[in-house]
Amino acid sequence: MNRTILSPLSLILALLAGCASPPEVIDKEPAAIAEGVLAFRDICLKSAPSFAGADSAAKAYGIARLDDAGYARMGLRADHSLGVQVQKGKQCAVTTPSQRDKTLTAQFLKIAEQFSSTPVAQHLPAQITLDKQTFLLMHDRRGGEAYVMLKRP
Repeated sequence: MNRTILSPLSLILALLAGCASPPEVIDKEPAAIAEGVLAFRDICLKSAPSFAGADSAAKAYGIARLDDAGYARMGLRADHSLGVQVQKGKQCAVTTPSQRDKTLTAQFLKIAEQFSSTPVAQHLPAQITLDKQTFLLMHDRRGGEAYVMLKRP
């Protein structure tokens, strides 16, 4: 019977090779920007500060129409995988189901920074300036992903 005996150093190296990185590191660098972040960019950031073009931008993401709920206009994709809520000139939000990606907040802030005329903090809540108007940014992860911008009074 031929048995291979590992030296203590070889055994340690073999064990360390199996522990290269914890599972939570796997999704640190996603292959692409999350759809919810892209939708927020196209629907909210590109139509800010008035959000007048949000309805037509939402159509490009499969939201047929935004219905008036009295205080805001809202719409959902037929499969409920993307939602939009807009209050013209005041707030805009995009929602998606929960994602396991730990980089979503960083993606969200990086995209927002591209539109702001002032520096954007890399933590939340963050503030951006668009067309001389100030907005607060939030990313709420409870029960799904909500990317939100609210006009500061």
